[in-house]
Amino acid sequence: MDDVVIVGGGIIGTATAYFLSKEGRKVKVIERDPTYKTASFPLSLGGFRRQFYQTENILLGKFAREFIFQIPELLKTEKNPKPTASMVTNGYLLMFGPEHAEEQYRALENHKACEAGTKNIKGSELTKFFPYINNDGIETATFTDNQSEGWIDPFMFHGALKSKAMELGAEFVKGEIKSLSEIKAKTIISAAGCWTKELLEDIPVEPQKHTVFRVKCPEHIPEMPLTGDLTTGVYWRPEGKEYLAGSPKSVFDANDLEPAWDDFEELVWPALAQRIPAMEELKLTGGWAGYYDCNRLDNNAVVGKHPKFENVYLATGFTGRGLMQAPGIGRALTELITTGAYQSIDISNMAVERVLGNSARPEPYVL
Repeated sequence: MDDVVIVGGGIIGTATAYFLSKEGRKVKVIERDPTYKTASFPLSLGGFRRQFYQTENILLGKFAREFIFQIPELLKTEKNPKPTASMVTNGYLLMFGPEHAEEQYRALENHKACEAGTKNIKGSELTKFFPYINNDGIETATFTDNQSEGWIDPFMFHGALKSKAMELGAEFVKGEIKSLSEIKAKTIISAAGCWTKELLEDIPVEPQKHTVFRVKCPEHIPEMPLTGDLTTGVYWRPEGKEYLAGSPKSVFDANDLEPAWDDFEELVWPALAQRIPAMEELKLTGGWAGYYDCNRLDNNAVVGKHPKFENVYLATGFTGRGLMQAPGIGRALTELITTGAYQSIDISNMAVERVLGNSARPEPYVL
């Protein structure tokens, strides 16, 4: 019998393998596609932030930054003595219209309690800090400028975590699990992401397709933060000499990962041109689509021990936040499994019982 078996070798499964291996547990990770062609993490924008509504998401974002800054020391191995995740700390800027302002003011109370370091300004003040932005329709905005938020290279981060987990004794194998009953282990962890329902039918997590476009603009602003316009749902950031911009439209039950090209002219370009006048001259240079492992109940993660099983834990439903929350979730699950309780960040509000009882705890700030 195995000690720990993790189903899913994406960013959540790999981070959990790393933390459990550090505690001396013998971990086997089973992944059906080691190329990660349709996995969520490599198709994301790689962002890490603490600008959320729910306290646990704010705290997980803070730990992500702490962990990422320590990658060169924490994840160095004999084969990879100088690991990196190619970090960019331009920060995040979130803009809210009147319809979201009151909710954001409540979120800022949580930011303050968590010492998130978020700055809040009126929409009319935006151009003082971001002169290239048109503030029409913006009631309030929050941002960071202290290197606490930004983005990283998803593949490099995953690779560094995996290499270190393997050096610590974790085993990664290719295989497909059709049922958790196939596994004989003291502890089973489902980190199957979008495909959670194939293993646990009572968990409402399903693949939600999102499209990201690559665009070029004559005016390049390399210091631009990862920006989310909550009035339109469009979000964007610099990427090299270009920009990446996400469509606000998401689709369940998608048959493929073909980008929703029509979204560019119908939704994304108009929103970018309205908010940043220089982007009226955009040129589309590429794009891709990826899945969020979306918790349809409340867009919040489902983490913890499954009450219907003696030895089954799960971590899923991150709805676009898996990359940034992986360090905190890996550590939290390890604490729960090895000590019986969360020690660092209390994520009890993410418990499986919440979704089984249909008790929603929504996270509204999904980009």
